[in-house]
Order: sequence, then C-alpha cells, then structure tokens
Amino acid sequence: MAEFTRKQLDTIRKQMQNALNMFANKTDIQIEVGNCSYRGGEATFKVKVLMEGAKTREQQDLEFYAELHNLDLTAVEKLRGEDMQLSGYKSRARKKPWILKRLRDGAEFVADTNLVEKFFKKRESIHEFIANATLT
Repeated sequence: MAEFTRKQLDTIRKQMQNALNMFANKTDIQIEVGNCSYRGGEATFKVKVLMEGAKTREQQDLEFYAELHNLDLTAVEKLRGEDMQLSGYKSRARKKPWILKRLRDGAEFVADTNLVEKFFKKRESIHEFIANATLT
C-alpha cells in the first residue's frame, strides 16, 4: 500500500506555498499553507487566507484579553536577552494562550498569563498615580 512520508508532505507543503504565493502577490491577500493531517496515501492541508488589512482571530482576541488583563500592546520587553512583543492570543490554549513575537526574526513563542502580566502590564502613569493619591 502506498503511504506518504513526512519528507514528501513537507515538500508538497513548500510547493503549494510557493504556488499560492505567486497568486497572492498579484492580489491583496495573504495565503498560508498550514497543518497537514494524513493517513496512508491521503493528505489534507489547512489553507488560511487573510485579506490585506484584516486582523486574524489571534489578533482580535489579543486586543480583547489585553484589555481585560490591563496589558500594554505597544510594549517591547527583553526576555532572555531578546526583544519581544505581544502578537496574539489563542483562546483555546488553556496553559499558554499568549503569543510573543521575537522582533529580531519574527519567530513566535507561547507564554502563560503570569509571565505576560509580569512583563507587559500597563505602567501606571504619574498623572493617574497623583489622581489616585489625592482621592485617598
């Protein structure tokens, strides 16, 4: 029985991405060939299409949850010697839902809420501090 190997599927994914990139470059969309599931000689690839200027689900969720946790989305923080910025939120990930992007090369990492709140919590401005101090 004929079966796909991981190497064959990786090659197919790269060829699909290259072909779709040629089409996407002529339009105002982005196309990403994602995960693949396969069994035997059959494979299914996930393809994600995003209109130019539209926000992904992770970006929309990031804005919502960052507001709930009082996080600064513009902050760039040093983590393990690298400049990192919040770039997304995966609502279905229970333990590490936050997506951090390394600014040097765009690599993405996941993080838990404790780490994100420690580094990306909004700093209280001096004006807010004075206003709160005079109220008490």
